[in-house]
Amino acid sequence: MPNNQTPPAAASAAPAAQTSQPVQAGTTGSGSGASGGVAIPFTTIYVSSPIDVALLATLATLPLLFGIWLLLFGRTFAEARRARDAQVRLMLAADLGLHPRDLASMSTRSLFDLREKSAFDELTGVLRRAAGVAAAEREMARARRHSTPLTVAFIDVDGLKEANDARGHAAGDAMLRGLTAALKEGLRAEDVVLRYGGDEFVCVMPGMTVRDARAKLSDIQDGAAAAGIRFCVGLAQLQRSEDVVALFARADRELYEFKARRGEIVPLPSRSRQDRDEDTVTA
Repeated sequence: MPNNQTPPAAASAAPAAQTSQPVQAGTTGSGSGASGGVAIPFTTIYVSSPIDVALLATLATLPLLFGIWLLLFGRTFAEARRARDAQVRLMLAADLGLHPRDLASMSTRSLFDLREKSAFDELTGVLRRAAGVAAAEREMARARRHSTPLTVAFIDVDGLKEANDARGHAAGDAMLRGLTAALKEGLRAEDVVLRYGGDEFVCVMPGMTVRDARAKLSDIQDGAAAAGIRFCVGLAQLQRSEDVVALFARADRELYEFKARRGEIVPLPSRSRQDRDEDTVTA
């Protein structure tokens, strides 16, 4: 009978062997499940279904789609910039009186510089007509936006033709320069002065009523008369519905009516007031 009994050591080893068998089966089952998918190289990702494949394909194409979008956006932006640059160049050419064929050898920056230089009258230093009208339109828009007054003065130099005929064009040029110098000195920094024609000038005075502008220009007339320069003025204050053409036309019409009422230009006295007073006292 003792021979039929199992030794204690053997009995304890048997259960251990039995319990170790399920662990090995589980490990084998896990390995077979992992081996059923496709491993992505250099990663721990396993693809085991069509959904996984679709997701990975989508993720893989995102950088390509983004690159295509960047390329298309860059081309569209470049085309829009070239179209805008062409429009600006044509506009500058129209302002400068250039033909489109003349633009090939000139950059946009050089066209801007040329327009800046051509915006000012070489003789008097004030704005030319086109640049001055554009500045007047901006001031008119600002006056409407802020509901402030704006007055335009049309100025005509007296005796310019007579000075040119009697003393040459140099004398006439000196009169024009003297007038613009008097206007710049008497007006404010924000006022715009432009040469509208040969002997016609326009002053755009934002924030001024006709009454204030008339008083200001009367003082300038007195100062210019002392230097031998006379001019007459026509004034018009901006109305709500007026454009720049209508406003300038009203000021020009008042100037014309004033000259028609005045008749012949009264010549400046050749002597100063002090000389006349001394003659009166002597008499």
